[in-house]
Amino acid sequence: MIPSVGQGEADDRPSLSLFERIINALSVSCKSGPLPVDSFTFVFPIMEHILLSSKKTGLHDNVLQIIYLHMDPLLPLPRLRMISVLYHVLGIVQAYQTSIGPALNELCLGLQPDEVAPALYGVYAKDVHVRMACLTAVKCIPSVTSRSLIQNVEVATSIWIALHDPEKVCCRSAEDLWDRYGNDFGTDYSGLFKALSHVHYTVRFAAAEALAAALDESPDSIQESLSTLFSLYIRDAGLTEDNVDAGWLGRQGVALALHSSADVLRTQDLPVVMTFLISRALGDPNADVRGRMINAGIMIIDKHGRDNVSLLFPIFENYLNKKASDEEKYDLVREGVVIFTGALAKHLAKDDPKVHAVIEKLLDVLNTPSEAVQRAVSTCLSPLMQSKQDDGPALVSRILDQLMNSDKYGERRGAAFGLAGVVKGFGISSLKKYGIVNILQEGLVDRNSAKRREGGLLGFECLCESLGRLFEPYVIQMLPLLLVSFSDQVVAVREGAECAARAMMSHLSAQGVKLVLPSFEGS
Repeated sequence: MIPSVGQGEADDRPSLSLFERIINALSVSCKSGPLPVDSFTFVFPIMEHILLSSKKTGLHDNVLQIIYLHMDPLLPLPRLRMISVLYHVLGIVQAYQTSIGPALNELCLGLQPDEVAPALYGVYAKDVHVRMACLTAVKCIPSVTSRSLIQNVEVATSIWIALHDPEKVCCRSAEDLWDRYGNDFGTDYSGLFKALSHVHYTVRFAAAEALAAALDESPDSIQESLSTLFSLYIRDAGLTEDNVDAGWLGRQGVALALHSSADVLRTQDLPVVMTFLISRALGDPNADVRGRMINAGIMIIDKHGRDNVSLLFPIFENYLNKKASDEEKYDLVREGVVIFTGALAKHLAKDDPKVHAVIEKLLDVLNTPSEAVQRAVSTCLSPLMQSKQDDGPALVSRILDQLMNSDKYGERRGAAFGLAGVVKGFGISSLKKYGIVNILQEGLVDRNSAKRREGGLLGFECLCESLGRLFEPYVIQMLPLLLVSFSDQVVAVREGAECAARAMMSHLSAQGVKLVLPSFEGS
């Protein structure tokens, strides 16, 4: 058994010296040239073991130099294991890119047809430079090998996923490969479904985009693919014996796939997707999955709601009118359904009485202590404000009262998001019309109430995020009060000031930055 690299210092010394002796001897042997292929294959597991360390060791440089001597495309080397370990090293130490990239290119010159698919596993790496190195290396595969792989599903799946990588540089590189290996992806999506539960988010995202693109090319496969997605979700639901939610990555992948596929769904697909979201996904125990499912539903409604109000509204209303059997789960699902109803309500006529009922439900859901839910509600409120012009003063007053006076932090933060959504819907002029900025400023200087000072900062933060550059004139006006809040005696107020400052700086224009700098220099 080979001792492991990187144990405690007392145990490490003998094992490292053993590795050092082996690698030093190999380095001496290689001075006159590469080892015979049988010898190299025999000692490669030792070098592989060193390079598979979770961090760079003192032996990495020497081991890589030995490996670089053994690249002959005509020799029967352990080529796939060499490629795999180089992907790993490149992911650990990006500085090796200039030497590992050419080495991968050389190794790919000698790949056999059945080795191409495993060599493409680099496109599933977490780091973009590893994915790029993989795509660049695979382009070096001889054309005679490429021609024999035109209909290889595994190869096509990996390249199709790379075509939809979140990094555009990878997409462009994959386009050249796609021209060589396939013109039509077909309808075997098994590799895409598997990638939806991959450990790396970038792979799950790319697989979701890739699936949507495939469904766009083959609409007849949508219904079966939706059934598969629902089955995958059910498979990954539930806890293990150790009470661990091991399947949340796969469920998140399903949410990503539904979000990406919003454009390609047909009217006939909407009821089954919405029923799945309501009956299963909106009650997911994982907050991230739940939030992404809500976002997927909103995206689908945004794409198809205008033409399908009469189809979707009854689905949502029927659920909201049902009695709860499981109160906790019902509350979670109800929040999502109310948000869906809000997203759909913007397609109603502004004088439709349903709009006012939906707004009330959205305001109620703002009290949910979940930022994802509160953000979604804020987004839904904005387009509905056309119907509330006459009730503007009362609505704004109600939200500001909760922002400044509620005893619960979650309710105050929800009110801040609600205020941002309402102001965005009414327009920037509503800030002055309803005296919103004055009330926030009064809250910031209220030395008798930390709640009001924190409420003012929460409102400031959410308005910065929602209105962006439109809010800049008020940022300059409120900046001195924000700076004072950094030295507040109450921790919650100081933390609120930090969040507000981050939101402010991330949305300022270049001109806005110039305007605020004097305030910082003078503080």
